[in-house]
Amino acid sequence: MFLLLTTLLAFASVSPCQKGLAALVYAQARASTSTKAKAKNRKARVDQWYIFKSPDGDFTITFPEKPELKQVEQGPVTLVRSYEVTTPNGTAFSVNFQDIGGDPNARENNEWDRNSEERVAAADRAENIRTIQTHRLAKNIIESELLIISPINGAELNALRRSMIRRARIYTLGCSSAIDKEPVDKPVCEKFFSSMRFVNKNKALRHFHS
Repeated sequence: MFLLLTTLLAFASVSPCQKGLAALVYAQARASTSTKAKAKNRKARVDQWYIFKSPDGDFTITFPEKPELKQVEQGPVTLVRSYEVTTPNGTAFSVNFQDIGGDPNARENNEWDRNSEERVAAADRAENIRTIQTHRLAKNIIESELLIISPINGAELNALRRSMIRRARIYTLGCSSAIDKEPVDKPVCEKFFSSMRFVNKNKALRHFHS
């Protein structure tokens, strides 16, 4: 049985020149005391996944099954909505998003500043989350591998988090092992992350990195 951790919001400090970067969202993780899933069941079949569309039609992303709205929190400007699903083989997937206000075309609302990784790492440490490694994949995308210690049962959960700022909105994708000391399935996480598409004004799908 999986035990749901409370979704945490890590509000990083905002530098004077980065008023648009009001918050960084930390993706949820799940802890489990169950036995490890059999290896043959670990690989998810992406071609059968569920295509989730955001309530406002801003983006689509594929989950292994239909996600549920698990958390709604008040952010600095708008609500932060989190959608999640955990597979029977012990991988948790999540996406949350929020608007941060300001000009959607402004540079500071489409790029992380150079100190963002340090601020996020500091906020994670305050929540007893260890950063294993962090990569800036693009000017507006940061990916981190984390080790999360469950405050419920002490389980050590390996997780990947991809954070993106785009047009004055912050998106956070989470993919974690829900089993104590079990490495997260990185290829499946990458397929989940890369399945995200944005919808432009003409309703044409655009890639996550656009």
